[in-house]
Amino acid sequence: MTMFLMTISHNLRNRLIKNRFQHSSQTIHKYFHEVLVAMVNFSKEMITPPSFNDSSNGISNRRLRQIFKVYYFLFLIIHIIFVLFSYKNNYLYFKELLPCRMLFVVVGWEGTAHDSRVLTETIRNPQHNFPMPPSEKYYLVDAAYTHTRGFMAPYRNVRYWLSDFRSGGKAVGKEEIFNQCHARLRNVIERAFGVVKARFPILKRMAPYSFTTQTKIVMTCFSIHNFLRQISIADRLFSEYDNEVELESDNANQNQNSNTSSFFAASDQEFMQQFREQIANELFQVFS
Repeated sequence: MTMFLMTISHNLRNRLIKNRFQHSSQTIHKYFHEVLVAMVNFSKEMITPPSFNDSSNGISNRRLRQIFKVYYFLFLIIHIIFVLFSYKNNYLYFKELLPCRMLFVVVGWEGTAHDSRVLTETIRNPQHNFPMPPSEKYYLVDAAYTHTRGFMAPYRNVRYWLSDFRSGGKAVGKEEIFNQCHARLRNVIERAFGVVKARFPILKRMAPYSFTTQTKIVMTCFSIHNFLRQISIADRLFSEYDNEVELESDNANQNQNSNTSSFFAASDQEFMQQFREQIANELFQVFS
């Protein structure tokens, strides 16, 4: 187990593990894969879909909580991550929705795949059993995804990232105020996701394992992250990233894929537009 954890947490190759523990390459290979299989089974306990029963939203800001609690604004209750592979280059690309505890993981996509395509194909495939939220709840997503029932995206062509407001001045108008609040909530998510990538550098530069082994390693990393969160261990990375560190998504410049918006019914998109307007109007009254 120690050899396995050192490998994935420091992205070490077998040669270095061999010298450190004075075991043969065959022994290291054998036990690495035995532990990996066990950790994949462990992931079935650690990575579980949301129940949607918890009505708390975890928003610390009192004014935001008063508004978004009414609308069941979920960002730390529902945590979903899409892990995309670019196996050819041995790089990992992350496409994420709400990662603090990882409650839904899809592996195997190419890193060049568009975020919205990954989402729609996951929903479309019954084998994934994607946990769609009930009508009164929704996932917080960025502008790369379709704004539709169950998925709350920010206003497009309006300032969004926190750095935009630092350099461009105070938010003006209900759309900018909504986007700023949306970005503040997503920044919590980005910080949580930063913990995973900082703890497991193997996710940034994957060793040349087989594709199947790579997918198992990803599942293992998220399982360990969830376990550490679950037992509430005092951890340097958790403390560091729980502070107000501003991070932005890797897909900050990715535009919505128009080919996937047609997957969602026009009535569902119209419903969510009106829903967002309600929240934006209330935020404008509070923060303007």
